[in-house]
Amino acid sequence: MTRLGKLVLHRFELLEQVGSGGQGQLFAGRDIESGRKVAVKLQRPRMFESEGQYEEMGEEIRAEGAHTQALGGIRGIPRFIASGSYGRQRCIVLEFVDGAVLYDAMIKARPLKVPTAAAIIGQLCEILDLVHKRPLVHRDVKPENIILEPDGRVRLIDMGLAIAPGVPTERGSGTFGYAPPEQWQANPDGVTPQSDVFALGCMLLEMTVMQLPYAGMTERPEPDCPVLPADRLQLVPAEIRSLTLRMVERAPMDRPANVHEVFRELLPFLPSPGTKPPAKPLTPDPTEYYRT
Repeated sequence: MTRLGKLVLHRFELLEQVGSGGQGQLFAGRDIESGRKVAVKLQRPRMFESEGQYEEMGEEIRAEGAHTQALGGIRGIPRFIASGSYGRQRCIVLEFVDGAVLYDAMIKARPLKVPTAAAIIGQLCEILDLVHKRPLVHRDVKPENIILEPDGRVRLIDMGLAIAPGVPTERGSGTFGYAPPEQWQANPDGVTPQSDVFALGCMLLEMTVMQLPYAGMTERPEPDCPVLPADRLQLVPAEIRSLTLRMVERAPMDRPANVHEVFRELLPFLPSPGTKPPAKPLTPDPTEYYRT
């Protein structure tokens, strides 16, 4: 058990646990040199894993640190601070991002109006456009990996599954409900930025009609499974229906070519500078980024 108050990498004090996942635990910490608040992701202690399995878990955390460092300077990606080991546990230290997890915020306010949904996806397109140019594909874009800062700015976190386009993959990866078909199993052709486009389309559906495509993809959908039942399909806002459905096409070649194309089609629906906030804004309000 990791005890609070311990120093990681001789510099970062663990203050409180704020999250956990399959590979590790997330702590709010303090940099004793600068006094700043930081985020410390620590590989969870070994339990039932073999030596090889535990090393593989640690490798994902190490990779997250390396990818985050490689993306330094991109607005919307937390700043990398340090990485190393705490005993046998791999760890990384990142900028602490204060705000609300998008999933928690939107679950209280769905369905979201088009300007709010467009503001979220628009910001993510701006971030991912730079990520894809580095070049990396995130492979796990979902509301739980997105933070809304108090001023409405969007942050994209958890780069642990990121990979360069076209690199062959040895197994499936991602999160059911958001991962496209090319991520469901080993893929000799790897993934492309259009894999992240698919996840953004899933989010648009989840935000506007409160349903993920292809029966939620809790399991691999049958070939004849529709994107949505006919009655739910009619609820997708007409102005973004064509774009959203193209984003979640099964074949990458049938989706928009990149996030820049998605952003261009969303542009007419983004709030303009100086406009009023929505009547029932999301908290925090992502439209503020474009309105101010």
